[in-house]
Amino acid sequence: MIHEKTVKDAAISGDVEEVSRQLLALREDMARLAETVKTIAGRRGSTMAADIAEGFDEARRYAGTTGRAAEARFEGSVATHPLMAVGLAAGVGFLVGALSRR
Repeated sequence: MIHEKTVKDAAISGDVEEVSRQLLALREDMARLAETVKTIAGRRGSTMAADIAEGFDEARRYAGTTGRAAEARFEGSVATHPLMAVGLAAGVGFLVGALSRR
């Protein structure tokens, strides 16, 4: 009976050691996986940041070009119809003044 208990204890002890080794291996695998995911996310984040910056630059150039074109059209319209421009400016001023009194 004592011999059977010693054999069972040895088997349990061996199982515990095996589980401990497997848990250690699992921890190491998880650490490597976390590092790999971190590296991949870093690369994708850098790519996304570059894409966003490029998009902002493109939008800024488009807004600048469109703004300059609109300004040129507005100046041409004012030069062509100066009395209409003065009348519109006076109307807008009157409207802003009436709204600000409320």
